[in-house]
Amino acid sequence: MGKSPIFHKVTPVFVGGTGRSGTTVMGDLLGNHPDVRTSTPIEIKFLSNRSGLLDVVFGRDESPNKAKEPVSIFHYRTYRKRKERENEKLANILAEFEDQVWNKWWDIDAPPPHGRGLTSGISRPNLEKLMSALRRDLKINRIWAARRFMKKFIALQDEAGSEKYWVETTPMNIPTADKLLKLFPNALFITMVRDPRDVIASLLTKNWGPTTPMEGLTWIEKRLTDGHTALKAVPAKQKITIALEDLAINKREETYRKLTSFLGISDAPQMRKFFEEELTPENATSGRWKKEISSPEFDTAYAALESKLSAYLLP
Repeated sequence: MGKSPIFHKVTPVFVGGTGRSGTTVMGDLLGNHPDVRTSTPIEIKFLSNRSGLLDVVFGRDESPNKAKEPVSIFHYRTYRKRKERENEKLANILAEFEDQVWNKWWDIDAPPPHGRGLTSGISRPNLEKLMSALRRDLKINRIWAARRFMKKFIALQDEAGSEKYWVETTPMNIPTADKLLKLFPNALFITMVRDPRDVIASLLTKNWGPTTPMEGLTWIEKRLTDGHTALKAVPAKQKITIALEDLAINKREETYRKLTSFLGISDAPQMRKFFEEELTPENATSGRWKKEISSPEFDTAYAALESKLSAYLLP
């Protein structure tokens, strides 16, 4: 495929959160360190988003609370029918995945960090070969196939070198952290958190997600809850939570050093320069919610949500 992939040296670092919580700026910050390569594009999307690779591997459970009764292989007819249904589901999700890769995530008409899509970081012939190998390998073992695919994808990206870490910043990385850990047992996870009210204010300027502040509260409760649940599977030494307000405003130096210590990296000059010049209190736009979405109804509902989720609703 052009390069000789060397993947055992690269540790994936999955940055995520609720969205609009500082994931992109964290990727940019880390990408300025010589031991770190941030993916191009910074959000590959096809791994943890709906109809992505994780759905191909683990399925998309439409009834997560319904336990599946085990079927003995000796009940051959029932076992065969269930197996046929599972194979059909896999084929359908795989078809969705391939369609999304080429028709949604390959070339995105949007500015960075979303555009231009996968085309900005890997050649089409290389990705086509990886997709072909994935289809073959999924018949052997899904987790092994996905891990092999991702390791080669990481190694074949255009800017691949001898870096220690590879960083990817799709927000859904955290709500799917338990599944990502099965693919990459050595992966590290950085959860970005931000005042949920500022997250909602930012979301409302986009053409996706909630459309009202009250809808935003329901949306962010699910994201926070899903993330908290998924992270339970991740060992403590492999995860860290960084509050955007602490990194940019309240505890800048302490939080910066907490981050470099977690990754075991030095205070590199280029990363320090980005931190000092770009990750500033002004750029954090903290408190924007007060002017944009505050109302008696919203403030009361948010106080109730904060009390409900006080264990992990940060900062």
